[in-house]
Amino acid sequence: MTAKLKKTASDQPFDVIIIGGGMVGASIALALGQQGWQVALVEDQPVPDLPADSTTPFDIRVSALSPASIEFLQQLGVWHKIRHTRAAPYRRMRVWDQAGTGDVTFDARDIGLPELGYIVENSLIQAALWEGIRKIDAITPFTDSHPSQWRVDDRHVGVCLNDERTLTASLLIGADGGKSWVRQATGIEETHQDYDTAAQILSVITDYPQQDITWQRFTAHGPQAFLPLAGARGSIVWYDQVDAVKTRHTWSDAEILAALATTFPAELGEIKAIERRGYFPIRRMHAERYTAERTVLAGDAAHTIHPLAGQGVNLGFYDAMALIDCLKDSDDLGAPKALARYERMRRADNLITQSGMDLFHYGFRAHNPLLVGGRNLALSAVSAFEPLRKMVGQFASGQR
Repeated sequence: MTAKLKKTASDQPFDVIIIGGGMVGASIALALGQQGWQVALVEDQPVPDLPADSTTPFDIRVSALSPASIEFLQQLGVWHKIRHTRAAPYRRMRVWDQAGTGDVTFDARDIGLPELGYIVENSLIQAALWEGIRKIDAITPFTDSHPSQWRVDDRHVGVCLNDERTLTASLLIGADGGKSWVRQATGIEETHQDYDTAAQILSVITDYPQQDITWQRFTAHGPQAFLPLAGARGSIVWYDQVDAVKTRHTWSDAEILAALATTFPAELGEIKAIERRGYFPIRRMHAERYTAERTVLAGDAAHTIHPLAGQGVNLGFYDAMALIDCLKDSDDLGAPKALARYERMRRADNLITQSGMDLFHYGFRAHNPLLVGGRNLALSAVSAFEPLRKMVGQFASGQR
C-alpha cells in the first residue's frame, strides 16, 4: 500500500530498484548495472551457489532455454559459465498424441540451428547471474530483505524494506514472481485461472546416456514429458489431476518407478533412481497492465503460463530484453513513454503464448472423436508440411 516512508541515515539514491533476484530480476539487474546504472536488487530468498561438481544432485526446477534466451545470457557474460558447468543441448523435440496417430518431430536442422535449446537447472542460471552481479560495483544487493511499503511522486519511487531502510530511485521493477508484492502494492489487478492439473517433477538417473531429444506425449489426463539433463540424467514431468499427483507424491521411490514403467511410453527407457521430487499446481495469470507510475512488471510478476512447452522463463527473458532496450536511451528511466513502449512490445506476444498453451491443454484432453481427429490431423499436417513445421520451430526457439 502507498504510505509515507521514514527517512533513514542509510538512504541513498539509485536509478533503479528491482524487487526479486530470481532469473529474470537478476538478468535485468546485471544488464542495467553493466550499463552503469545504479541498481538496488532486493531478494528475500537465499541465493543458490553453483554446483560443486557433476555429482551434486540436480535441481528439480529446470528450464528449456531457447536460442534467443541463450544469446541474451551470452551478452550478459554468464552463458559460458552455465554451459561448462552442466547444461544439456536438445536438437530434436517430439510431440505425439496417445489417443491417435498425430506425431511430429521438430529438428534444429530444419531452422538452421545447431540445437533447439538447452535444458538447464533454474538454480544454476540464477547462481551464474549472481556471480556476475557481485562483480559489478553499480549493483547493490539487499539480500534477506523484502519490501514493506511503497510510495511514488513525480520524480521518484521509494520502497521501505523490512529493516526500515528506505530505497529511492527513478524506477521500480517488479520481478518478484506470480504472487508479486509490487503488483499488489501498486494496485495492478490480474486475471487468473487455476487449471485442475498439477505437475509432478522427478529428477532421475537414466539407463540411457546423454540424450539430445525432449519429448511430450499427450494423454487424457495431461502430458507426460521427458527433458534431458547433462549426463545420464533427466527431468520427468508427469501432469495429472491434482489429487492424483498429491497421492503419488506420498509413494515410495520404488512405487513411483513401478508406475513409470507401466504408465510412461517405451521411449522413457529404464529409470535407475529418483534423485529429487516435487510437484506444483498449474495456474495461468496475466496482469491487466504491466505498468504503473514509475513502476513496471516483468516475468512471472506480469504473467504466468501453463508450463507444458517450457516457455515461462523464455518469456521472462524476452521481457527483460525488451525492457532493457526501452530504457537504454532514456534520460528518465521512469518516464511513461519508455514503459508504455515496453508493454506494447511484450503484451501481445505473452498473450499469444498463453493462449497457445491453453489450446494444447484443453485440446488434448478432449474425448470428442471429432476433436481427437482434428488435433491428430493438425499434428500430421505440421509433420508433413515443412514450412509450417519450420515456422513452429522458429517461434519456439524465440525467433519472433
